Formats: sequence, C-alpha cells, structure tokens
Amino acid sequence: MTDFRKLKEWNKAHELTVEVYQVTKGFPEEELLGLTQQIRLACAAIPIKIAQGCDREEAEDRLSFLRLARDAAIEVEYYLLLCYELELLSAADYDRLVSGVVEVKELLESFIQNFYGNF
Repeated sequence: MTDFRKLKEWNKAHELTVEVYQVTKGFPEEELLGLTQQIRLACAAIPIKIAQGCDREEAEDRLSFLRLARDAAIEVEYYLLLCYELELLSAADYDRLVSGVVEVKELLESFIQNFYGNF
C-alpha cells in the first residue's frame, strides 16, 4: 500500500479540487444543487479515486481506480467548459482551472502507462 499523500498526482488533484471549491463559491445560489454540486463532486472524485487505488493490494484494482480518476478529470474538464460558456467562470478562472485539470490528466495518463507497463 502506498501513502497517497506522497503522490504528485494526488497532490495536484487535491490542489485542483480546493481551487474548484473556492471558485464555485461565487456561483449563483440556484446552481448549488446543479453545476456547483456536480463539478465539486467530479473534481473531488479524482483524488478520492487515487487514494482508494493506493489502498488496494491487487494491481488490477489499483489500475481500475487510476482509470476512474482519469475519467473524473475528463468530466471536470467538460464541466469547466460548460460553466465558462454559461458565464459562471471568468476567462482567467477557466484558463487556470483547465490548465490544472489538463496537468492532472497528463499525470494520471503517465502514471497509468507506467503502471500498466509493470502490470
């Protein structure tokens, strides 16, 4: 078992989640149960799935959780685009958050490829 807090992938995903929570505080109240909740849950799923994967003993299970984390990052990328096009995010926030999610996706993809090569 690996301490997830030591993983660069987990730390970047956690930082992104904190940023998303902070930015979405400014979303309209009527979005609280809509986009606000959806993007927060999707974003939090990334570090959660990484942590859950670290607790698995079977390599196949670990790989499955890393893929779920990557899938959640793709979901967040779409939600960010939607929020931007609905003018819930400024261009600066959108650019910063998308850069963060793209970095997380790239880290996860590399981690999966390295892991898969050892699997």
